Amino acid sequence: MASLKRVSGLDQHITRRDFVNGVAIGFGAVLLGGAATGHAQQAALVPAVSPGEDWYGYGGVGDYRLSHGNTPQAMAEAHRIRDGIVSSGLAEPVSTEEYDLVIIGGGMAGLGAALEYIKQRREGQSCLLLDNHPIFGGESKENEFNVNGTRLIAPQGANGFFIPGEVSDMESASGDSRYYAELEIPRELEYRDWPAHRKPLRFCQDNYGYLVRGLQENTSVGHFFSDSNEGVWANDMWRQKLANTPLDAGVRQSLLDWYGAGSNIHFVSDEQARKWLDTMSYKEFLEREQGMGAEGAKYADLFLASSCGLGSDVISAYAAYQLPMPGLNDPPSPAMKRNSFPGGNSGYARYFVKKLIPQAIAGEDNFEDIITGRINFNALDRPGQPIRIRLDSTAVSVSHSGNPADSERVEIVYRRGGKQHRLWAKGVIMATGGWINRYIVKDLPEAHATALGKFRHAPFLVANVALTNWQFLYKLGITAAIWDRAEGDFGYTCNIRNPMQVGAYQPPLDPDQPTVLSFYTPFYYPGLPIEQQVILGRAELFTTSYADYEEQIIRQMIKLFGAAGFDPLRDVAGIILNRWGHAYSVPYPGFYGGAGDDPAPRDIIRQGYGRIAFGHSELDGLQHWGGAADEGRRAYSQVKDAMLSS
Repeated sequence: MASLKRVSGLDQHITRRDFVNGVAIGFGAVLLGGAATGHAQQAALVPAVSPGEDWYGYGGVGDYRLSHGNTPQAMAEAHRIRDGIVSSGLAEPVSTEEYDLVIIGGGMAGLGAALEYIKQRREGQSCLLLDNHPIFGGESKENEFNVNGTRLIAPQGANGFFIPGEVSDMESASGDSRYYAELEIPRELEYRDWPAHRKPLRFCQDNYGYLVRGLQENTSVGHFFSDSNEGVWANDMWRQKLANTPLDAGVRQSLLDWYGAGSNIHFVSDEQARKWLDTMSYKEFLEREQGMGAEGAKYADLFLASSCGLGSDVISAYAAYQLPMPGLNDPPSPAMKRNSFPGGNSGYARYFVKKLIPQAIAGEDNFEDIITGRINFNALDRPGQPIRIRLDSTAVSVSHSGNPADSERVEIVYRRGGKQHRLWAKGVIMATGGWINRYIVKDLPEAHATALGKFRHAPFLVANVALTNWQFLYKLGITAAIWDRAEGDFGYTCNIRNPMQVGAYQPPLDPDQPTVLSFYTPFYYPGLPIEQQVILGRAELFTTSYADYEEQIIRQMIKLFGAAGFDPLRDVAGIILNRWGHAYSVPYPGFYGGAGDDPAPRDIIRQGYGRIAFGHSELDGLQHWGGAADEGRRAYSQVKDAMLSS
């Protein structure tokens, strides 16, 4: 971690406005109205950087220390593929293997496909899962810190869930409820009790619940309003009906009207809702259909951008309908409790892997060992196993041998350790995102290629700050913070969680003891077209060094918490950045098919072709672990018969 001593003395820095108005313009003609199109446009606008350790930064301790967010190697390889530098014909593969099934991508969709394969495989069938990172899980990974002898685990990305209902018929079940039951995850989860002798505080148990209308009141949330002096805190402002805020009366009433709006539109079916709501953005729905002011849509951005990648101006109103958004849904019951495993959805990924390869995670088949046990990397890729998981392996070319309609096998070329290797498979599942599939799969039908070109992927940054103590939050009487982003600010929100207690893993909940403060930070630029927003976001994410982000984070914490006694040299033990360049498939108006007669792009991709099927969370619109696993399961069902026909 870079020295913090220089942060408070820096007077010159590039603001976000400087970046948008100046630096990013150099990335291509489109921001200036140029005519570049398609792949060339995207390549021109996203820098093909190959960052080193100074960009990647501190990774913490434990099994995930070498894989936090997109690794420099994985990102550089992806850009080489995108730019046409990597080709299967560049070098003769140094090895060739044959499998019945190859799954490309070790996130929740790939693991869902692998689980279905293990359940349905025939004697003698073999499967290899390739993942381009040093550890499985996709965006469901974790960071680990050791702060003065205290072990702390935090999510790198995906986290948060409601415990689903019981399942009576496993085969008809889907999503969270199916896999929660099938993996036999406990329904009784343990958290710390807040000591009675402390002043009252309410804690979120994940990194999203405090942004949700109706659940926000379950957390002690402070809203920070910037002014020319030190700023103003308004704690529990929704409980106070905004009376404790510096907002003028008109703005307050507009926000209260939005926040209190229930399900104002009633549909006879989900299909009716989809066909109408998918023709407009959530902002358009609020302002045009509901006659609300702009304030509600702006506040909605906090949750939508953290859930869908971008804000209300480009998110389909149908996506908002599927979420607990005002005007389309009544508030969720305050009794509903969000949960998060210590490493977020890494807990689910670990459950899948333990089921696939029992020796892959040390210990027994129980909750404590699966969640907190060390990974046995040597067990992942052993010859003779029904399924093998091969890490640090980037697929660069996938194509049928001959005409896809009657081909008997698929050729896969991947890079590992700087060398190329070949695989032959009877069936392939692309459990990777469309942003890279469009370059890897060489014999894509035209309809599939066109459909993949219509997806828009937004970046995301999760910054986990390990603290030696959080007395400054306790003094303010908050456990989560939200701020209107002023010029030069970093992020929009942050919080500490009530940490789940798992066996011997017993992290404290005490302001005098260590914890992790998490900044879940989207990149959205309201008012710009969606293409420009995602391009600017990735450019900002990929061109900012670790040291610069560290400075921005510490500056923001000083601004927010300095008056409450925050001292970065005393209170900060380490910062891990988790950069996800394509974190979200943005569900823009029309993503779900809208009122058009043509199939939605995601429905075209779901069809697969030949011996290749596609399964990824992006196809679900609102990306979530159970839905992602379902996409993998569906993809397996499409190639299962092909595995037997040759």
